[in-house]
Amino acid sequence: MNAHPQRNALNLALVLLLLPLAAGAQTAPASAPPAGTYMTLGRYEVSASKFGAQSADLLTSVTVIGADQLENESVDYPLELLNKIPGVYLTDFNQGIITADVSMRGFNGEGGSPHQRLVVDGIPHNLNDGYNDLGAVFPLEFERVEVVKGTADPRFGLNAVAGTLNIHTHQIFAGQKLKLMAGAFGTLDAQALAGFRHDGFSQTYFAGYRQSDGYRDHSEISKHSFAGKWFYTGRDERWRLGLSARTHRFEADAPGYLSLVDSRRTPRASPTYSNTDGGTIDNRQFSLHGDAQLNSDLTASAKVYRHEVQRHRFVRFTAAGGQQERYQDETHSGATLTTRWKSSAGALPLVVDAGAEYHDQDALSQRFATVNRVRSATTRNQHFDLENTGGFVNADLRPAPWLRVVGGLRADSFDGQFRNLANGARTPILDYGTIWQPKLSVSVLPHKAAQLYTSYGRSFQIGAGAGAYGTKPLDASKNDTYEVGLRASPTTDFTVRLAHWQQTATDEVRLKFDNSGDSENVGETKRDGLDLEATWRANARVSVWAAYTVQKGKFINPGKTPADAALSGKKIDHIPGFTLKSGADIELTKPLTLALTVLSQSDYYLTPNNATGQFGDYVLVNADLRYRWQKATFGLHLKNAFNRYHEYAWHDGAQSLHSPGDARTVLGSVSFEF
Repeated sequence: MNAHPQRNALNLALVLLLLPLAAGAQTAPASAPPAGTYMTLGRYEVSASKFGAQSADLLTSVTVIGADQLENESVDYPLELLNKIPGVYLTDFNQGIITADVSMRGFNGEGGSPHQRLVVDGIPHNLNDGYNDLGAVFPLEFERVEVVKGTADPRFGLNAVAGTLNIHTHQIFAGQKLKLMAGAFGTLDAQALAGFRHDGFSQTYFAGYRQSDGYRDHSEISKHSFAGKWFYTGRDERWRLGLSARTHRFEADAPGYLSLVDSRRTPRASPTYSNTDGGTIDNRQFSLHGDAQLNSDLTASAKVYRHEVQRHRFVRFTAAGGQQERYQDETHSGATLTTRWKSSAGALPLVVDAGAEYHDQDALSQRFATVNRVRSATTRNQHFDLENTGGFVNADLRPAPWLRVVGGLRADSFDGQFRNLANGARTPILDYGTIWQPKLSVSVLPHKAAQLYTSYGRSFQIGAGAGAYGTKPLDASKNDTYEVGLRASPTTDFTVRLAHWQQTATDEVRLKFDNSGDSENVGETKRDGLDLEATWRANARVSVWAAYTVQKGKFINPGKTPADAALSGKKIDHIPGFTLKSGADIELTKPLTLALTVLSQSDYYLTPNNATGQFGDYVLVNADLRYRWQKATFGLHLKNAFNRYHEYAWHDGAQSLHSPGDARTVLGSVSFEF
C-alpha cells in the first residue's frame, strides 16, 4: 500500500525539477525515414530501408530508439532496456528466468492478457502464451527499437492487441566493438560485436556473457549468447540474401516473494521455502532472409524461420503452497512475404504494401508437483498445435501536399488441435473463422511545422494455451482503438507530440490463474489515455527529452456471474495511472559526456476488485559518465542513484507478496571500437 505519501510527493517534485535538465540524446537518424508522426531518441540507421514498409511510415504513435541509447546500458535482461521508451512500463518480477514483461496502452504485464507482438529482425518472438521472448539479445547487438503503440499497423495480427515491439539487431555491420563491465553484486559482463565486409559478402558475429550474484539472496544468474549473420548483396544492390543464427543459455536462481513487513525490513532476503527455486532457458533461432528490387516500382522481402525454446522452472510462491516444476518446449516456424509498390507515373503519389505470413506453433506445457525438485505428481501435460495464416494490404495515398490518407485491411485465421497427454483426449481449435481487422489513418499539414493526424484500427484476442481449443464458446475479442494527435516542430531543435487514445474490447480474453491453462471472457473493457512527448536539442552539447503518459483501464460490462458484475466500473489491476520519463545527454568536455535518465510511475491495484491497496510506484534516477580516449571509452554507471525502494507486488488471495528491486548499483566499464 502507498504508505509514504510525503516521500512520494518529494519523488514527484524531484522528477519535475529534473525535467528541464533531464536526459537522453535526440538527434536525427543517419538515414532518416520519411516524415511522419514518429519520435526518435538517439542515433540509428535503417538497413535496406527500400525493402518494405518501416514503422516510421505509420500515422500513429511510433517511437524509435537508436543503438547509442541502448548499448551502454547494464541490464540483467533485455526487456529492461524497453522501460526507457515513452508510454511503456516494466513489470519486474525478478524471479530467476521469469524476469519481466513490458506493457503499454493500459494493459498489464501479468500474463493474463497478452497484448504486444514482439518481432526481432522480422521474426515473431512471442511464446504460445504471448510472453515476450527477448532474452537472447544483449544490448550491444541492438541496432534500434521501433515501438508502435496502437492498432493502426496492419503488418501484424496475433498478439498485436495494443501494439508492436520491433527489434532490429546489427545484421550487416562493419568494424569491431568490445565492452567489458563489472561492479556491484558480483556483476561481470562481456560483449563483443564484429563485422566484416568483402565485396558483396558480409559477416557479423556477436558473443555475450553475463553473471551476477544479484541484489537479493538466492538470485544468482548466468547467461550467454552467440549470434552469426551472413549476407550477400548483389553488385547493383538490387537483391540481398542472408542467413541468421543465434543460440542462448540462461541459468538463474529465484529469490521468491516476501510479505509486506519482510519486504520493508529485509528487502534482500529470500524465504527459506524458495531455496531450491530457479531454472534454465535454452533458445535457438535460425532464419533465411531475401530482399529484391523486382523493378523500378516493386520490391519484395521474404523470410523463413525456426525458433526453439525450452524453459524449465521450479517455483514455490508461498510457504503454504507446494513447489511446482514447470516445463515448456516450443518450436515456432513459419514464413513471411511482403511487397511494396510505388507508383512512378501519374500525379497522385501512391504506395501499396501487401504481405502474407504462415506461423506454426508446436508447444508442450507440463507441470509437476515437487518437493525440493523431486517430482511427486503430474498436474499438467498438454500439447498445443496452433497454425496462424494471415495477410494484409495497405494503401498510402497523398492526394495533396497537405493531405495523406492510409487505409489497410488485415485478415487472420487459425487451425490446430489440443492434446491432453494425461488421457489422450484431442480437442480441435475453436472456430474463430476469418478475423477481419480494418485500419484507417488521415494526416493533414495545416503548417509546415505541424501535423495533425487521426487513426482507427481493430485488433483481436483469442484464447492463449488451452483456451484456444474446445467446444464451449469463447469469442475472439475485437479491440477497436481511436487516436488523435498532433506532432509539431516549432524549431528545428524542438519537437513535441500530443496524442489522445481510446481502446475498447468487446469481450476481453484473460488467462485463468487456476493451473488449467484455460482462458475466459471477462466482458467489455475500456482503456484510454493521453501521451505527451517532447525532445529538445538545447545547444550543441545538451539534448533533452521528456514523456508523460496518463492512462486508465476499466471493466465496463463484465461477465454474467454476480462476481463479474461486481467488477463494473473497477480499475483493471496492475496498471499505473501515469508514467513519467525524462533524460539528457550532456557533453561536459569533448571527451567527457554525462547521461541522466529519470524513470517514474504511479502505483496500482493488485486485484480486479480494487480491495487490496495500491503498490508499485517509484522514481528512479540513473546516471552514466563516459570518457572517450582514442579508441577506448571508460564508463561509470550509477543505477537508482538515490537508492529508492521499488518493487513488484501481487496478491495471492490472502496477502500481498513483494519482490523488491535493486538498490543503488555502481558499475564500471571499458569499451573499444576498431
